[in-house]
Amino acid sequence: MVKEVKTLKGFSQSAEKFQGSHLLCPGCGHGIIVREVLNAVDGPIVLGNSTGCLEVCSAVYPHTSWDVPWIHIGFENGSTAISGVEAMYKALVNKGRYQGQKPKFVAFGGDGASYDIGFQFISGCMERGHDMTYICLDNENYANTGGQRSGFTPLGASTST
Repeated sequence: MVKEVKTLKGFSQSAEKFQGSHLLCPGCGHGIIVREVLNAVDGPIVLGNSTGCLEVCSAVYPHTSWDVPWIHIGFENGSTAISGVEAMYKALVNKGRYQGQKPKFVAFGGDGASYDIGFQFISGCMERGHDMTYICLDNENYANTGGQRSGFTPLGASTST
């Protein structure tokens, strides 16, 4: 369920689910996108985060920026793991072992995790009809490892590779 926010002031006073203690680069849109997604969802949410900029910069042991259930997942497996959590939720409901509000299931991945090595997994989750959302944080390169080009880097862009 998406909550209705009537005013900008009301929205700005929402409880933070993604704390500002992350280490994302200044000006990076990942933190803003995550904050807006989390503030738009009313009720429980379970997040999966593929290895990449967002994961590396938001969960540096022993600290975390996340104030919601969050799972770090291998580079290409974000959608697969969250679809498994969603399937587990359905099984628990069917067995009468979960009666709480239905959570939203969301996976975040970068363009490398989404387009280059994870697309087949995302496609499989959608084909099987899992009730989940996949969000690609496309910064058009592998920024966390030195700015190498990805499958979604624009033609002619300058990268380290």
